Amino acid sequence: MILNSFSTSKFPTRSIITVHGWMGDVESMEPITKAIRIPSTRWILLQAPYPLEQKGFSWFSGSKKSGWKFQKSFNILDKIIGREQEKGISVENIFLLGFSQGATLAMIYTASRKFSLGGIISIAGFIRNAGKFRIKATKANHKTPILLIHGTKDQIIPVEESYKTHDLYQSLGFPSELHVFNTEHKIPLGATNLIQNFILNRL
Repeated sequence: MILNSFSTSKFPTRSIITVHGWMGDVESMEPITKAIRIPSTRWILLQAPYPLEQKGFSWFSGSKKSGWKFQKSFNILDKIIGREQEKGISVENIFLLGFSQGATLAMIYTASRKFSLGGIISIAGFIRNAGKFRIKATKANHKTPILLIHGTKDQIIPVEESYKTHDLYQSLGFPSELHVFNTEHKIPLGATNLIQNFILNRL
């Protein structure tokens, strides 16, 4: 398991776990940790476990034909969240911040767990199989607040994916909000205050 971490205070009261996109690595989410100023926070930057042939790493391994494997990715999140709890951070103060494929992983992971997190920030994410997602989502995790962010000019993952995800979450009773920006497939600079307020308002 490869990760970087740092704290903005000696005794952090919350944790933010970043989950990079496809072909990313442990350094990919560093810029957003510098752009968002949140006190009393431990930032944990993860690296996906499946190496890609071209470059970088993936949270999923396989294909549509053979099926997708992601248990190693779930194991990493389980381990990190467990460690944070051992350090005194409750699950209600743990956030997952994911971009693209990383956002997808964060959302399906939370839907399969029997606890609610402090929140999920999904940037340019998507949920491919809504039927399976509905089955996995339970009353034990539906209190997790969801912040969906997407660019209207995104040509890799269309903004419609976040609209569908928002509708899915709301139909399941999750507190979900969607914000769109006039950007392409990237983390919008204008979303930093939005993310900061979303996290701070949870406490």
